[in-house]
Amino acid sequence: MFNIAFPELIVIGVIALIVIGPDKLPKLAQTAGVLMGRMQRYMSSIKSDIDNELKNQDLQKLHDELKQHNSGLNDELRRGMQPVENVIRRPPQSDQTDQTDQTDQTDQTDSHDESITTNPDVTEPSTGKPVD
Repeated sequence: MFNIAFPELIVIGVIALIVIGPDKLPKLAQTAGVLMGRMQRYMSSIKSDIDNELKNQDLQKLHDELKQHNSGLNDELRRGMQPVENVIRRPPQSDQTDQTDQTDQTDQTDSHDESITTNPDVTEPSTGKPVD
């Protein structure tokens, strides 16, 4: 933190021992340790607060970008669905006679198919048994 090497620390300790005295030096060292611990906790608290604020700002920016992207996708989806919506809401243009002709043709085909599958006179050529 202060970029102090071990020999410099020994010199500071010897000077403190001479100036303060051997009686008060342990108490002073303990107090200095407690103050350094408080200072480190305070600094880490400030760092975490700053980091949280930066994260909140980053998250807010990301949230805004996602909202813009989402609204762009919604607009694009609406534009893409417009032709489908036009087809769905368009009134039918065919006549009723065309629909009845198609229904009659379908009914005739269905009745022809039923007569083929339910004819009891159909037999297998090799055995002569009726086909189910």
